[in-house]
This record gives sequence, structure tokens and C-alpha cells, in this order.
Amino acid sequence: MLSLSLNAQINEQPEEESFHLQDIFHHAAVSGNVRNYFMNTINSRDLKDYYSNATGAAVGFTTGNYYGFQLGVKGSFVYKSFGSDLDRVDAVTGKNAKWEYELYNILDKGNFRDLNRLEELFIRYRFGKSYIEYGKFETEFTPLLNKSDGRMMPFVHRGGWAHLNFNSKHQVNLGWLNGVSPRATTQCFAMDEAHGLFNNGFQPNGEKANYHNFYSSSGIGIINYNLKKENLELNFYDYYQDKIMNTFWVEVDYKLTDFSFGIQYVYQNPFSYSEDLAYINRYVQPGENGQVLSSQIGWEQAGLKLAFAYTHAFDSGRFLFPKELGRDRFFTSISRSRLEGMGNVDVFVFKTEYRFLPDNFNIGVEVQQVRGAKVDDFEFNKYNVDESFQVNSHLSYRARGFFEGLSFDILWVHRKNLNHTNAESIFNRSNYNQLNFVTNFNF
Repeated sequence: MLSLSLNAQINEQPEEESFHLQDIFHHAAVSGNVRNYFMNTINSRDLKDYYSNATGAAVGFTTGNYYGFQLGVKGSFVYKSFGSDLDRVDAVTGKNAKWEYELYNILDKGNFRDLNRLEELFIRYRFGKSYIEYGKFETEFTPLLNKSDGRMMPFVHRGGWAHLNFNSKHQVNLGWLNGVSPRATTQCFAMDEAHGLFNNGFQPNGEKANYHNFYSSSGIGIINYNLKKENLELNFYDYYQDKIMNTFWVEVDYKLTDFSFGIQYVYQNPFSYSEDLAYINRYVQPGENGQVLSSQIGWEQAGLKLAFAYTHAFDSGRFLFPKELGRDRFFTSISRSRLEGMGNVDVFVFKTEYRFLPDNFNIGVEVQQVRGAKVDDFEFNKYNVDESFQVNSHLSYRARGFFEGLSFDILWVHRKNLNHTNAESIFNRSNYNQLNFVTNFNF
């Protein structure tokens, strides 16, 4: 009887829970989006117009958490569903489409179907509200390195990243990136290959710049400290571009009842590596110290937002940051207009936006004027642009209920030069109207 009793107690002991490899897939998360983008650029006078409709999708898979570890992968594809012949050249300038090509692969023009990309492939370790990851991934937002998903394929970076969230007030981001898939491309490039992959612009003396493949940069390091305290938010960023330059960015934002105030200050310091290169092969010239001060005041009440922003780029040098890595986000930066490559200019922007409750329908307008940019004065004008006036009108709708995840965005851009209106100066650069109609379904 004693033996039977002991055996019964042993049999009643619960089995220890065991973890199986399948469990990380049973608890995995799948996400993605289907995207359709119609773009139509209407150039001035008899200059050729272009339009194109791109359709694509992206699907991502992230495993469940195993002792804090996760694996993630994401792929995407794009193809041209219809549109005009983007290779057809304009009879006056001899050039072809610009903006519409950016919906596909600008490094393989004419290929509109075989456009697949590995967006992400990473391993991540989570602890508390923090994480460390390595591989190819979408980084935390910074004012210079960012997703900038205003096309079909956004910026994606490769390397290591640490997001350290100590508490609700203090956060730190640390990153070392050694590769990038630039926006509107399908390949992943090492940092030394990516630098200068696009338009190299002009040197301060007016010569065409040629710095692609002249910098053996191993990567870019990022340090960010973020403090949030009541109505105050403070951000410090430091971008270390190996062998090229260092960029320091500080931003302060403060809210007071219905008002908001913001200020950004940027200072750049080139490294001595450029001094050993020929003049035309330098990305930044010795002694060039890009310096920018940007400010904004805003007011918001009952769904209505109003803001005025002003940016001054000093005459200490051009503000430079590789277009292959991201887009600058100054208070005056708007779609189709960035500050990169300019110095000794003033930029004014007025913004207004109205949100129709319950927060699913927005309409807004941005009016920008750039003053001080002088054509053929290359000392502070890397891309030889003119003073300009621009109006962006946008409308967005986010569906609710059964169609949750579906959204529609319309952006109308009107841009014109204030001084030079010859065909070479304006074709696909200014004096155009552009319609962008984007449909997204996120899941």
C-alpha cells in the first residue's frame, strides 16, 4: 500500500515546461504594407512632362522572444504598373525624367519589373524597454539618418544599434553603421561605396566635384541623448563620418499651453583626410564649417495647427550631409526642398494644418521661400540652385472600422525660381507642378 501511494504521488507531479524551436515561430509577428504611388510632373512651357504609377508591397517577419532574442527579416518588391516613357528625352534640354525614376531604381534606369530588395535582416536582444540589434534594419529616427519613405523604397541602414531607455525621461541611442540601401535603390552598399553614389554637385571654385570612391570610410557613428521632462524635450546628436567630417546637432523643443517653440543648431568640422586629396575629389574642403540655426514657433488648438519657421545657414561653409544616407529635417525642410549643399542662405516657411476629428482626415499647406542662393556662385551653392518659392498642399485620410490600415495621401507641389527661368535651370528642378497620390494598406 505504501508503495502504491508513493507511485501515485510521483505520477501526479507536473511535467516541467520545455521550450521548442517552433515556439519562436508560433509567437512570431508578421507585418507589412501594400503601396501604390502615382506621380505626375508638369514642367513649364514646352518642356516635357512625365507620369508614372508604381505598385509594390513589403512583408516583414519577426520571431517571438527567446530569452530576449529575436530575429527579423523583411523583403519588398516594386514594379511599374503604367505610365509614360521615362527614357524619352526633352527636345530642349536633352534630359529625361527625374522624379518618376525615383519610384524605381535610379541606378538601373529602364528596369521597371525586376525590383526586389531585402529591406531588413537582423538579430535583436531586448531587455526592459531597451534593445541592441545588429544587421540591416530601420534605425531610430534622427534628423539626418532616417527612413524618409516618400518614395517606394526608403532608406535602410546596416550595422549595429543600441537603444537604451533608462526611464521615461532619459534615452540614449548609439550606432555604428557600415552600409546602406539608399532610397530608390535595390542594392546594399558599403559606406565607402555609397558615399558620392548620386549627384556630386560642384566644388566651391565651380569645378564639377568627383569624390565617389575617393574616401575609404569604414562607416558612420551616431550618439544621441534624449531628455523629456514635462513640457521640455532636449536632443543632442553627434554624427562621426569616418575620414570625412563630424556633425554636431542640438535641438530644444518646449510647449506652453497652446504654443510650441523649437530651435536647432548644427556645427560641422571636416577631418584632415580631405587635405591629401585633389581639390575636385574632396567632399568637403579644409576650413569649411557648415553652420545652421533653425527655429520654429507654433500654435495648436481644436485640430488647427499654425507654425512659422526660419533657418539661416551661415557663410562659414556649406551644410553637407550625404544624400545617400538620409534627408535633413530642419524646421524649414519640406518635401522636394532640403538645405543640404547650401550656405549663406535664409529659408522661411509658413505651415498650416487642420485635422478633422476624429483624427482621420487632415489637410495642410506649407509655403516656403529660399533667399540668398545665387546661381553660379558655387562657394555656398553645391547644386547651383536659384532662390525659390514653393507651395506644398497635402491631404491625407486614414480609414477606420472595416478598412482600418488603409490610407490615402495627396501631395501637390508648386515650385518656381525667383530669378533664372531658362530651360537648363528649371527642367525637373523648378517651375513645375507635381501631383503625388499615394495609397497604402498597412497590416
